[in-house]
Amino acid sequence: MVETYLKILGHLFVESAPYILVGLFIAGLLRVFIPEDFLVRHLGGHSLTGAFKAALFGLPLPLCSCGVLPAAVGLYRSGAGLPATFAFLVATPQTSADAILLAYGLLGGFFALAYPLSALAASVLVALVLTLTTRPRDLSPSSSLSCLCCDQEGPHTHTFREKMRASLRHAVEELFAEMARPLLLGFFLAALAALLLPPDLARVLAAHGLTYPAMLLLGIPIYLCATASIPLGYALLLKGFSPGSVLVFLMAGPATNLTSLTVLAKFFGRRVTLLYLGTLMAAALASGWIFDQLVPSTLLRPRSVSAEGPGLISVLAALLLGWLFVRELIWKRFSPGPTSGCGCQP
Repeated sequence: MVETYLKILGHLFVESAPYILVGLFIAGLLRVFIPEDFLVRHLGGHSLTGAFKAALFGLPLPLCSCGVLPAAVGLYRSGAGLPATFAFLVATPQTSADAILLAYGLLGGFFALAYPLSALAASVLVALVLTLTTRPRDLSPSSSLSCLCCDQEGPHTHTFREKMRASLRHAVEELFAEMARPLLLGFFLAALAALLLPPDLARVLAAHGLTYPAMLLLGIPIYLCATASIPLGYALLLKGFSPGSVLVFLMAGPATNLTSLTVLAKFFGRRVTLLYLGTLMAAALASGWIFDQLVPSTLLRPRSVSAEGPGLISVLAALLLGWLFVRELIWKRFSPGPTSGCGCQP
């Protein structure tokens, strides 16, 4: 059993590594080359237009459900409207550039397309509910926002090379540092699920109409970032769960956890938090059901282990990703200096 588990774990890791690395690089570019003041300028007001822009801005950004909280609160205090803030809160942790690429690699093109579109629809729906049920607040924008390339304040410029270095530094020192532990946990849980879940579990749940609620209840309490949840969704798909039910899990899991809900209730109140959670749950269930009705399951077969073994690029990417894990989780632990990451516990 141990040998089988390690084989499954290795397959997931090697197949995922290239997509994770490319996604990290793209996420770093987005973080540095899109100024924060540009985001704040377009997210103000109490309209769906600002909320839609916020969701589009948030979709590729690599923030977990804990990491997105300070960013969203900062946007809100800088002048972003409540609907835009919560559209950003819904869309951002559900997907990211690396998660979408990983979904394409493990789950296929149809899933990689439906995944961000469902997150976008859910974020707009949450924003619509808040637009109709809350009043606009008059918040004046804050002063300056810090530079991502250096500690200097005030107007100044950076060369393309400096921005590229800052992008790589953000991808490795901040983003990967934040997601390393939950991502590794996601790999372990995915391999464990692929090994231990009964082959007929999906059929039994479907017979009683419990597949979607089960995925919802599984996703809401736990903490997994978007990228870390993809391998677990892959394992569930291999065990016979419908693509729509997996989509429910991928929408509910990264967007919510008990810690983030507590923080949201503190900053925005219990009423707004309950509206957000209830709307998100309804959107996840509806997205899963619609996905299963519109897309034949035969078009969504997950990638299986190749008889020829992994390619050279996948192996090299896995070695590099493995080195990043060792560097972040082992080497840094025994090295002096400040740690990075959001500090949330999986």
